[in-house]
Amino acid sequence: MSKKPVIGKKVLEKATVSKIMRTVSRHEGFHFYREKGESTGKVATSLTEFVKLLEGVDVRSVNFHFKRRDFEKWIREVFGDVELATKLGKIRRETHGEKLRKEIVQIIKGRLDELKAG
Repeated sequence: MSKKPVIGKKVLEKATVSKIMRTVSRHEGFHFYREKGESTGKVATSLTEFVKLLEGVDVRSVNFHFKRRDFEKWIREVFGDVELATKLGKIRRETHGEKLRKEIVQIIKGRLDELKAG
């Protein structure tokens, strides 16, 4: 008995969900910077850790990485979550500061909840 996909929702395979939800090495982790050459010292090695650090990191770091599309690139390249990267890419480019942080956190938490629910 196979499960029929829900219309409008893409059903992800367990292997894909495991890849997205995994913890990576510190080397592959997301290194937060305030600006080029000025590290915050914070490194996220999973999406869950990423969202926790994002909530408290210097807002300059959020603005810096967003402008460069670093969040999207990391999520797409390291975790292979094209859907999440695309959602972040749709945030208006002029959004910044706490509004930007809140929007990114909300999108990522929503995606994590979706993946955990399976």
